[in-house]
Formats: sequence, structure tokens, C-alpha cells
Amino acid sequence: MVKYINFLKEVYEELKKVVWPSKELVRTATIAVVVFTLLVAVYLWGLDIIFSKLITLIIER
Repeated sequence: MVKYINFLKEVYEELKKVVWPSKELVRTATIAVVVFTLLVAVYLWGLDIIFSKLITLIIER
């Protein structure tokens, strides 16, 4: 049991050393991730439409 208590104390001490990001940095990074994800989703959606039409044209010939 002493091992676990010492482990938790060490974890607590290490967490004190962590430099947490500011709210502004977290907000900016989150917005960047959401925008990038939306852009990739739209790009893949466009590719899906193009390839669907191409395959339809090939099959109908």
C-alpha cells in the first residue's frame, strides 16, 4: 500500500511541474483543428462525388 501512496505523491509532484497551455492557446488550437477537419471533410466529399460520377459513367458505357 505504501508503494501506491508514494506513486501518487510522485505523480502529484510531477503535475506541479507541468506548464499548462493558456485558455487562448487552447481556444486557438481548437478552432484550427475544427477548421482543418471541416476543410478535409469537404475535400473528401468532393472527391467522393467526382469518383462516383466517373464510375457511373464507366459502368453505363
